[in-house]
Amino acid sequence: MSNRDLTAAVNFFLRHKSGTFAFRRLPFVPRVGDKCVFNEVRYQVAIVEWCMDEDATDVGVRVNVELEPVA
Repeated sequence: MSNRDLTAAVNFFLRHKSGTFAFRRLPFVPRVGDKCVFNEVRYQVAIVEWCMDEDATDVGVRVNVELEPVA
């Protein structure tokens, strides 16, 4: 078993904006309500979407996470 087998491919998006904001391979998946920090800017996880449209055998678990800036 490799480290890749123990991680999730997480695509981050900013809520109501198009395009990928960031991509990370993580050992866990953020939950709704969690806070994430990118370049010292805090975001709250608004939506977690598990990608079931493709076979994950080769790429592992794929997840889309939508973020909202924390005011």
